[in-house]
This record gives sequence, C-alpha cells and structure tokens, in this order.
Amino acid sequence: MAPSQGVLSEAVAEVGSAQRAAGIASVSSSSPLSSAELNSSTRWYKLRLHASRAGALWIAGFVEACRIDRAVLLCRRSKEVLKKTGQIFVLNGCIFLGSIWLLQRCLLPLLLWLLRSPSLRQDGDSAVGRSQGGGLLHSIIIVLCYGLWLFPIYVITFVVNCVWYNDIARHAYRAMDRGGVQNQKVSQVQMKNDSSGFRSIMLTIGEQIYSIFMLGVFFVEIFAVSYIPYIGQLFSFVMLSWLYAYYCFDYKWGFAKWNLERRLLFFETNWAFFAGFGSPCVLATFFLSPLVSAGVMNVLFPLFVLVATALNQEEVVKKCTFISPSLPNPTRLPIFQIPNTFLGPVLKVLQPRN
Repeated sequence: MAPSQGVLSEAVAEVGSAQRAAGIASVSSSSPLSSAELNSSTRWYKLRLHASRAGALWIAGFVEACRIDRAVLLCRRSKEVLKKTGQIFVLNGCIFLGSIWLLQRCLLPLLLWLLRSPSLRQDGDSAVGRSQGGGLLHSIIIVLCYGLWLFPIYVITFVVNCVWYNDIARHAYRAMDRGGVQNQKVSQVQMKNDSSGFRSIMLTIGEQIYSIFMLGVFFVEIFAVSYIPYIGQLFSFVMLSWLYAYYCFDYKWGFAKWNLERRLLFFETNWAFFAGFGSPCVLATFFLSPLVSAGVMNVLFPLFVLVATALNQEEVVKKCTFISPSLPNPTRLPIFQIPNTFLGPVLKVLQPRN
C-alpha cells in the first residue's frame, strides 16, 4: 500500500505541476493580448473625450453666433455702428435684393407674357417660328437685364460693403474698448506698437495681401470640393463655415494687432468652435440661389461681425475644457494647408527683411 500510495502521490504532484505550468503559460500568452486591449480601450476613451470637447466647442460657437443681442447692444452704444448697419440693410436688402425680386417676379414674367400675347403675333408666322423667335428674344433680354442691371449693382454693393464692413468693425471695436482699464491698457500697448515704424507698416500690408490670396485660394478649394459625389456638399458646408467665421473675426484681430501667424494658430487649433460659429451664416444662405444668397449674406454679415467683435473667444474656448482638463491642448487642424503651401513663398517676399 505504501509504494502504490507513493506512486499515486507522485503522479498527482506531476499533474498539478503540469497544470500550474500550463496556467502560467496561458497567462503569459494572454498578457500581450490584454495589454493590447487595454491600449485600445484607452485610445478609444481619449478619442471620445476629444470628440466630446470638439462637440462642446462646436455647440458653443453656434450658440455664440446666435447672440444677436450683442450686435443690438453695440448699435445702441455707437451711433456710427447703427448708421452703417442701417445703410447696409438698405443697400443690400432694399436695392440689391429688391432688384432681384423685381426682375425675377415682375419684369421677366411680364416680358414672357407679352412675347406670348396674340396681339404680337403675325398671321404669316408659324407656331414653331413664333416659339423659337420668342424664346431667343426672351433669352437675350434676360442676359441684358442681368448683365446691365444686376451685375453692376452687385459689383457696386460688393465694393461699398467691403468699406462699410471695415467701418462697422472699427467703430464697434472702439465701442467695446471704451469700458474698463484693461482695454485702455491694451489700447496704449497698441499705440506703442503702431509707432514701430515703416517695418511694421510693411509687415501689416504684406499680411493683408497674403490673407486676401489665402482666402481666395481657399474659396477655390471649397468650389472644387463641392463637386465630390455624396460628401462634397457636407465638406463644402463645413469649409464655408470656417471661411465666414474667419472673415467675421479677422476685423477684430486686425484692430487688436494680432499678426497672421497668431490668427492662424488660434483659428486652426480651435477649428471646432469656428466651424460652429460660421454654421448660422451658411445655414441662412446655403440652399438659396447664388444671387439671393449673396444678398442675404451681405445683409446678415455685419451682424455676425458685431457679434464676433463683442465676443471674448478665448474665454469661451477655455470654458469648454471642463470636458476633461487632463487632455492636452486640441490638435491643430491644417485648414489652410493648401493655400499656405502655394502662397508660402509670397509671404516671405512680402515680409520686410532685417
């Protein structure tokens, strides 16, 4: 009995040791998989946090853009802002949009009815000849009306709007600068920077020229992206939101003496906020015809410029970090990468050398 028990106990011990060895092997073999799963879950968790922060920034931008009460406050604070804003409403709302409505809803239907009137038909004309002649004459008159009437009005309003938008932003910035000692200190610093001489003036002019070309190339990029099947309109909507948001804040940043590098850094770092801020501008005009869209945008744009001027965008962006303070700063999205790639040498030429 003793030898058999000894052999049995040895066998049990060997089985137990084999099981323990197998268990250790299984744990060791499964440990890399568990580590991979842990890293994957961590990455997904961080991705969700980044998405939550981007969503919060987009909503904050959209809500801030709809704060038209700030535009009303600036109009009440500055008579010049109220006067220029009213002039823009009359120029674009009454003259430009009124001309479009008068041409498309009254004159052209009346012209088409006259061309189809039996009193203008001659007895020897055939039905086909009358229809072709009337259609050709109708098309010629439409081209003449658009080319000699609407297009000159559009060009005039575009030039006048560019001047008046700058005046509105300047008077609004001064109205915001009237309150508080901090703003007065900023103004004193800006006055010192203004006296830096010819180099500063040339640098400012160069950056403004570069911005015009950069936004022009970006607009061509939007136009090309809109023709991508299925997703082109969505990308076009987002890119137009960025474009309008940049236009709205560019006036304020110019008066605040932000250089071009600082503007692009802040804009591309907080891309979600500015995509939300520009969305109401695009929603108001995205589904309209090009001419009507231009007229409506010209009417609404000064309101968004005033809202952007009255907004402390840095403070709003900081408040959105409550999603996860442990996250690093948002990743800079190269929105203007393509324009900067083509126009980078131009900026080096425009900048004054030491």
